[in-house]
Amino acid sequence: MTNATISLAPLRGVTGLRFRQAFQAHMSGLDLAVAPFIATVQGDRVKPEILRGIEPSVQPKGLPLIPQVIGKDARQLRVMLRAMKELGYTQVDLNSGCPWPFVAKKGRGAGLLRDEANLAAMLEAGCEELGEGNFSIKVRLGIEEKTLLAKRLPILLRYPLREICVHPRTAKQMYEGTVDLDAFERICEACTLPLTYNGDIRTLEDYQMLSARFPTVSRWMIGRGIVANPFLAESIRAGKDTRDMARFQAWHADILARYAENAPGDHALLGHLKELWSYLAPTFKQGDQLWNSLKITRTRDEFERVLRLVPLQWR
Repeated sequence: MTNATISLAPLRGVTGLRFRQAFQAHMSGLDLAVAPFIATVQGDRVKPEILRGIEPSVQPKGLPLIPQVIGKDARQLRVMLRAMKELGYTQVDLNSGCPWPFVAKKGRGAGLLRDEANLAAMLEAGCEELGEGNFSIKVRLGIEEKTLLAKRLPILLRYPLREICVHPRTAKQMYEGTVDLDAFERICEACTLPLTYNGDIRTLEDYQMLSARFPTVSRWMIGRGIVANPFLAESIRAGKDTRDMARFQAWHADILARYAENAPGDHALLGHLKELWSYLAPTFKQGDQLWNSLKITRTRDEFERVLRLVPLQWR
């Protein structure tokens, strides 16, 4: 059993409100969730619909939520943070890790690491608006070179951040290749702020290996691993596999219903379901067959029929 802090990583289009609601209704093991990023806006007002996914009244009980912001303009960041404070949020995270080229090339996400002055301005704005220990940042090792974060670390350490969350890949890698644990170890040794590890925690064995290698790290963020196996956080807590097919089926029926309730039609619903099953399918013995059948379905009835016809067995 572990007393580590385990948080849900922000995966845009996946770990949004409906996912968090269904997770908390059927699963356990998470201490908190970081919401998928919300982009800063021009002007002095944030429209309510932009913040709909983080509206406090609809968040699942027992799973504290930390909003995440992406942007590159310190003034716009202040506007967004004030809007989030008006909703009651006291802690917010800054996305400096999104690897998508169309984001990074504009100096947002992982691209924020490229500009020292702008990075410092964003951190200063966040800490001033939220106060000491309430602003955090999620980063990668760099954009193309894995040494950029190490060069920028002194800037990060000047500010009273709640934590620095590191995904030890470059933006260029996206989610391919392997995480660089040696580079993370160097960051770990140099960092004097609370540090969170994120990246490739897909199994209990992955967590056990990483926690043994980095005994001073007590904060862990998991995204794709929990989407693929929603039992992973509680399995880590228990130190054993806690997967149960009846609970999985109940969770899946719930999340499907939640998606359907908010989707304007089958096309939008299937977009959510296929995104989810692109992560889930590889965890089953029949994963290839299942995914090949699911991805060509055109209606909800077809999708559910495939799931009924293919008996599910975990790998």
